[in-house]
Amino acid sequence: METLFITDCSIEDALKLHGDDISNANLVVFGFNGMGLVSYKKELSGETDYFRDLAILSKQIKGVVISGCDTDSYGSFRHSAAIADCGKLLGVSDMVHLEEGSEFVPGAAFRVYDTSIGKIGIIIEDDLYFPEVVRVLSLCDADFIVCILKKIEDFMPQIMLRASAYSNGVSMSLCAKNYACVANANGKISALTKTGLLKTEVAKDKDYHLVSLRKRGMYKEFNSGY
Repeated sequence: METLFITDCSIEDALKLHGDDISNANLVVFGFNGMGLVSYKKELSGETDYFRDLAILSKQIKGVVISGCDTDSYGSFRHSAAIADCGKLLGVSDMVHLEEGSEFVPGAAFRVYDTSIGKIGIIIEDDLYFPEVVRVLSLCDADFIVCILKKIEDFMPQIMLRASAYSNGVSMSLCAKNYACVANANGKISALTKTGLLKTEVAKDKDYHLVSLRKRGMYKEFNSGY
């Protein structure tokens, strides 16, 4: 599928700067720059239209649009990502794992979205560092997993992306400020950019690796020394 990662501007600005590329994509992914801070109260009252704009863009391309955002739920702030498909807002996923002392709060459980281009799992921020997250999404039959981060500060996100893609046999992508990359099911980087735009073909490939493990002789009976 034709996939476009936009890492340096909002949805509104992207339409002006990358309109032709967006119109030809099946999947468009923004980092947290896509929508910024979204207040549920203002969205419900009609003061802002971030989710509507996301849905409209997905209708225009007849495909899927994903964008990171910080959400304000009446004073409770979360790291989140919204997804829309062919004119319909499918939902908002939140970051689940959070260090103590943060001004943000953990969100709801993980979810795989059934879209017109396949089943897409979404991971936000530090959830990428917990292997069980990708395992859960892959076991829930995700064809492709999208990770949304605010910014890349070191090499760890790419390492976790590649390791998770390989160990679970599923294609994964990462989108952050001025950075995007795609890892295939073999854990290899198939596309990468450190600029504002990455346009690439992403295959919904799944690979089930046959792994052998030596068990005999590795463990002793729990009470063998007593």
